[in-house]
Amino acid sequence: MVHSKLRGLSVPEDDTIIKLRDEARAYEETLPAATRKALGQFFTGIKLGRLLAHLALENDTRAVLDPMAGSGDLLDAACEVANSRANVLERLDAIEIDSQAAQICRRRLKAFLTQEGTSLHVLSADAFNPKTYNSFPEDGYDLVIANPPYVRYQAMAGKGNKVRHGLQQIALQRLDGTVLRVWEALINGYSGLADLSVPAWLLCGLLVRSGGCLAIVAPATWRSRAYANVIRYLLLRCFSLALVIEDTQPGWFSNALVRTQLIVAHRLSDDEIASSLTARKEWSDAHWIQVAPDAASPDSLVGNAFDDTCPEGAFADWCRGGDSSCPVGVSSRQFSHEDEWASLRQESRKSEWLSVLEPEDSELPLFESMRSHIVPVPETLRSVLPQGFDSGVLRPLEEVGVQIGQGLRTGCNQFFYVHVVGEGRGGSVTVITNAAFGSKLLEVPATALRPVVHRQTDLEAWHSGAELTTRVLDLREWVMPEDFDTVCASIPAYERANEKPPKPMPEDLADYVRSAGSESLDAKSGSKPVSAYSAVRTNARPGRSNAPPKFWYMLPNFMPRHLPSAFVPRVVYDTPKVHRNIHPPVLIDANFSAFWSKLPEWPPIVLAAFLNSAWCKVVMEAVGTPLGGGALKLEAIHLRRMPVPALHPEALYKLEKELDVETSERQQILVDRAILRILLPPKSSILEIDNFAEVLRKRLGELRTARQRSLS
Repeated sequence: MVHSKLRGLSVPEDDTIIKLRDEARAYEETLPAATRKALGQFFTGIKLGRLLAHLALENDTRAVLDPMAGSGDLLDAACEVANSRANVLERLDAIEIDSQAAQICRRRLKAFLTQEGTSLHVLSADAFNPKTYNSFPEDGYDLVIANPPYVRYQAMAGKGNKVRHGLQQIALQRLDGTVLRVWEALINGYSGLADLSVPAWLLCGLLVRSGGCLAIVAPATWRSRAYANVIRYLLLRCFSLALVIEDTQPGWFSNALVRTQLIVAHRLSDDEIASSLTARKEWSDAHWIQVAPDAASPDSLVGNAFDDTCPEGAFADWCRGGDSSCPVGVSSRQFSHEDEWASLRQESRKSEWLSVLEPEDSELPLFESMRSHIVPVPETLRSVLPQGFDSGVLRPLEEVGVQIGQGLRTGCNQFFYVHVVGEGRGGSVTVITNAAFGSKLLEVPATALRPVVHRQTDLEAWHSGAELTTRVLDLREWVMPEDFDTVCASIPAYERANEKPPKPMPEDLADYVRSAGSESLDAKSGSKPVSAYSAVRTNARPGRSNAPPKFWYMLPNFMPRHLPSAFVPRVVYDTPKVHRNIHPPVLIDANFSAFWSKLPEWPPIVLAAFLNSAWCKVVMEAVGTPLGGGALKLEAIHLRRMPVPALHPEALYKLEKELDVETSERQQILVDRAILRILLPPKSSILEIDNFAEVLRKRLGELRTARQRSLS
């Protein structure tokens, strides 16, 4: 039985739509993991699609497109919502590269259509091929709704340039004037290291008509990856961001690595887009809303929060209405576009695309230029800031003399990392290789091994003074016997470079290196020997008159980020904690983000204590990316943009002297006072400063609990 009927759109029988949705789920479950990874397929599901459709569909929406439609979840939901509102959809379009998924999508959407009225086009095609759009309307869509595919650039098999070129051509076909120049700058300027979702966002955005709506399902990393800054700019320059809806632990996708967000934004007019952000005088705010598992019912992601026959519709009305009272499991805060621009401008100031789009930014008077270096306080901390808080003294961490990077990447830890099992003979050490190499026992010269903090499990023993058992094979002073003739022929180059020529390595070690260089590690490695790994083969270089030869098994010279003053795990399970390196420093693995400074006022003891202050810890919690399992991701990009007060060198020297003679508990108090004194009004008392530190620690606990919240 058909419940209601519109011109061209109807609700199919309940059994029909359930059967079609079940067919879609069944198909998705049959897809091999490798196929899903290659295509970036992470299917939305009807419950999440229904929520986004209610947020995005307007009463005057007539034309809808999903250019990465999968099996049709989002368009299915859009049809259902349109029908519930007696909204007439005149055109319904979908593009999907997977032909079987496209067929399922077509069957699902046809079930909503009568013989007349709504025009349906479902193409099995490449969304980045300009020819795909030959039969699509040139003036864009009222609603573009999508779940962009996430495919890492390494897995794109060299298709990145083809995607960029296709996107350039689509923009030329559909845009002109200043709007075209904006999109061209972003298309030409996004990083070649970006995943496929970045050009997918740009594609979706340019297909929205002026005044239309862009609705996106996205991982929370759209704001935390450096290469995604073009998307943040796109939403500020070309759209009015209305809503950001995010899940909390354990989230809508229980197996997702990062949190999920729904983005709803409206395309600005061409005249509004023509004006640069630097020249913008008026700024609006968006609503940033968190939806916890408590809000969900079995049939709806917000069914427990909104006791209504259509909870998603009630939720959408609540989001638009600005009601200050929050239902169960739902929280809301304002998201400042102006602060977002200040942060983005600071982070992207060296980007060529920004200099093209904001040329007047480089011509600002001195005062304005100084203001551009001020970074905003994260939104989640603003409600706890006391009256008189001076955000004007905040600067990005990298601008106060602290550098941030990632620890050691060898290119193949299975080969370069070994474990000490005992003393050897004649200055050698007995080590055991990785299981991938048969867990063999080798005697290796002690000078060819460097201790490394590899994983977080190493930290407890390391802090207690125990010897690290993981070692890095540092073979810069050793060569395989068959390479020694090359070394001898390059003696003049070694002398000119003031380097000592390497020695032939012991035969047992040479056998290990030789086999890794000629035999494939395992099937998962693509049947390549270690010497052919992309990040390993670049170690090798032929000898030149002014530079001696290097071989694939020789790691490059270690940099400050490999031997930092302090470091923090890149994935934090509890509270962020920065660890101070010892002297002389040991190597730190890429599982950690590294801190160091060339300035004498930042010795390791001061740097680690500063970063472990109440202010820095809560800022880390606020700027990191919550992961699917309740952990927190702290990448270098998060840490570089941390807003911190710039302490005068004399204050840091004084702090170093005090820290040398104080207990760890007293050290914490001294550091907190030194930092917070700058942020609070000049006449703040010690009690007021200590109370603010306690407020920050309380907020830190609240934020940590929020990301760790589970169904139990």
